[in-house]
Amino acid sequence: MRPKKYPYTGSKTKKVTTTGIGAQELVVFPNVAFRKSLLKHIFSVVKQHDNATIIYFRIPKVFGYEEERAKVYLSYEKTMSILNSYY
Repeated sequence: MRPKKYPYTGSKTKKVTTTGIGAQELVVFPNVAFRKSLLKHIFSVVKQHDNATIIYFRIPKVFGYEEERAKVYLSYEKTMSILNSYY
């Protein structure tokens, strides 16, 4: 059997990745994920009694700040190691 002259002329499959052009990288925790660009707006990280951690964000707006928080169900040490790996 003779091989084809142009074997790869079929339609190309479009591959979509999360780190492509224009895509945002994510910081992923077990129950929440947020963009890597929000790391510079972290105001404080607080440990809770039930082995959870709360991350407070202060996002600058036109007049003042907007404060948000995210509750992460990980220990304080594991949360800080994940956050420090993205810096």
